[in-house]
Amino acid sequence: MANIRFLKKKLGFLSKAIFIANILAVIALLLSYTASFINPKVFWPLAFFGLAYLPILLINLGFVGYWLMRKPKYAMISLLTIIVGWNLLTKHWHFGGGEIQKITASDSCIRVLSFNVHLFKAAEKAEEKDFKREVLGIVDSLKPDLICFQEYYSKIKGKHVYAKELKENYGYKYWYFEPASVNDYEAYGQAIFSKYPITHSGTIVKNEYGINRIIYADVEKDDQKIRIYNLHLRSFALQNEDKEFIQNPSGDTDKTKTRRVGRKLKQAFASRTEQAEALKEHIQNTKIPYLVMGDFNDTPMSYSVNLIDKGMKNAFQEKGSGWGVTHYEMLPIFQIDYILASQDFNILNYQIVKRKLSDHYPIWADLQLKR
Repeated sequence: MANIRFLKKKLGFLSKAIFIANILAVIALLLSYTASFINPKVFWPLAFFGLAYLPILLINLGFVGYWLMRKPKYAMISLLTIIVGWNLLTKHWHFGGGEIQKITASDSCIRVLSFNVHLFKAAEKAEEKDFKREVLGIVDSLKPDLICFQEYYSKIKGKHVYAKELKENYGYKYWYFEPASVNDYEAYGQAIFSKYPITHSGTIVKNEYGINRIIYADVEKDDQKIRIYNLHLRSFALQNEDKEFIQNPSGDTDKTKTRRVGRKLKQAFASRTEQAEALKEHIQNTKIPYLVMGDFNDTPMSYSVNLIDKGMKNAFQEKGSGWGVTHYEMLPIFQIDYILASQDFNILNYQIVKRKLSDHYPIWADLQLKR
C-alpha cells in the first residue's frame, strides 16, 4: 500500500502510464534473457523474446533516457535489468576492439574465414558484381589458412570447378565438400578448404535437414591435429511473402500468415536445438583442439548458440567491434554467423567483412594455438 500511495503522490497520470509500460518492457527483457537457457522444445514462446532482444533493449534504453530527465532514480529499473544481462549484451555488442593485431610468423597463427555464399547468387540488396570473382578477391586479400563455405555451389566437371581454381591459384590443396544435392555436372552443400593436409572428415548425420547440416575435417599443422566444424543449422525457411509480412506486419492482419510464420519459427528453433545437441555430443568424443564456425541461423540470445558456445571462446565477444551484424537482407540487426574456439586457442583478431554479396557478411579470425 505504501508503494501505491508513493506512486500516486509522486507521479502524474502520464508518468504512471509510462512507469507501467516500463515495467512491461523490463519483464520482456528478462524473458528475452531466459531464451538463452530454456530449451525451446520445453517452452518455445520464450525463443521469440530472444529474437526480439534488440528492439526490447532499445525500448528499455529509451525509458532510461526518459527517467533521467524526469526522475533519475526510476532510470535504475531498466538500467539494472540491462546490467543483469551484461554478458549476453557483450555477445551482441563489443565495446572497443576493432584494431587488427599484427601477426608474425613466430606467432604460429591460423587464420580462418567463414562465409555463407548463398549458392554464389547475389542477394536482393547485394551489389551487382561478379560474385565468384569477388569472393576470390576476399580470399586473396585475407589469405586465410582455412575456409568454411555454407551454401557452396560448384560445377563438378569441366573448367569451371571452383575447388580447382582455389587449389591451383590460391594454395588450397586440400578440401572436403559434402553436397546436399548433386548431379552429373553440379552440386551444392558445405565445403572446407585448407592449406594443411586433411587427415579425416565426415558429416554429423544426426538431425540433419538437407543443406542444413554439420560437417567436420581434421587438419594437421606442425604435427598438431585440429578439428574444424562447419555448421549450417536449420533455417527458418521463410519465403519472400513471409519476409514481407515480418517487415510490414501492420499492413497485413491475415491470421493464416501469422500462424504460418509462427509455425516455421517454432519448428526451426526446435530443429536447431536438436542439431546443437548432436554437435555437443560429437564434441565430447573429440580429443584434439577444435573450432566451430559457420551459419548458426540464430542470435546470441538463442538457446542453440549458448549451448554450443558454452565453455568455448567467442571470437566476436573477445575481439569484435560494435554491433556484430552478420546478416543484413531482411532486418539488418542479426548476428547469426560465428567463429568459436576451444580453450586451446587464443583469439588475436576478428573482423566482419562488410561486403554485400551474399545475404551474409564474411567473417574471419586469427587464432593462436597455445603451446
